[in-house]
Amino acid sequence: MASRESISAGLGMPEAAAAIYLSLLERPTATTADLAVACGLDADDTIANLTWLRDHGLVLRAKAMALTGIPDRWSAAEPDHALRDLVRARERTLHDVRTALPNLQDRFRQAHRDSGVGQVTEYVQGWENVGARYHQILRDATEEVALLDHRPYTPGPAPTEESILSRGIRFRVMCDPVDLPQQLADEFAALRGLEARLHPDVPFRGIIADRKIAVIMMDREPQNVSAIVLRPSPLLDGLVLLFDACWSRAVPLGADAVTLEGQALQVLKLLAAGLKDEAIARQLNTTTRTVRRRVQEVLTALHVKSRFHAGVEASRRGWV
Repeated sequence: MASRESISAGLGMPEAAAAIYLSLLERPTATTADLAVACGLDADDTIANLTWLRDHGLVLRAKAMALTGIPDRWSAAEPDHALRDLVRARERTLHDVRTALPNLQDRFRQAHRDSGVGQVTEYVQGWENVGARYHQILRDATEEVALLDHRPYTPGPAPTEESILSRGIRFRVMCDPVDLPQQLADEFAALRGLEARLHPDVPFRGIIADRKIAVIMMDREPQNVSAIVLRPSPLLDGLVLLFDACWSRAVPLGADAVTLEGQALQVLKLLAAGLKDEAIARQLNTTTRTVRRRVQEVLTALHVKSRFHAGVEASRRGWV
């Protein structure tokens, strides 16, 4: 059964009026006082909402009874007809709003075009505004979404990603492997159609939608409080090229795109144990120069920049 909240929101009806109407549906008639008690309203609010319902054809007032000295009684109009008329009126209103959207969008773009920098960039401040702009751009995407992410990560449900993938949109995610929670990696792997890769040089959080608009986060807080929106421009073109270049060198999440064998793997394990180059050379009965060459092979294979990051990535892959 529909709740008073859903009827109120769906038909633009005051919530108290929806409560009164639903109460009347359950009885042949009721007095104003009965309805006030049943709905927890005072007399004035009850009368005001009954008047609203009567004006919209949803309740009927038994005037004949009032003339005979019997307190005023009310009855509900048949919902199949009364509510259907309200639904149709609401649909017409929504259709008018939908028809007006292109004009409203043109006015918005014109205002930003006239403001100068707004044509290319838009500065957004406040985590609520940043979040709203971020999700709006994701919802408006039609062909492709590219996402960049780094620590601190926030694992959890991904309804936005699921919605994008369900619309047949290509979704690529590129993450920095440092401090990437296994839970989040598992969530990415579970999303059918999502392409996720790891790269050690993700400089910021951001998204690119359809190669036509992007959001770059300007801080490293768990909930970003400032961002810049980029529209079609050489700056946006450069950002797209940066993503594509990094993507081509990134390692697919959940798949070991490279393997280490022999001496290089031994060097990696000793590095992870905290040994210096000289100590590793003694352990392996080789030269320090050879050890440093193997270390560089490890860094290249794992797509990382430092020995510390090599240890993190190797641990994530279960190599050490």
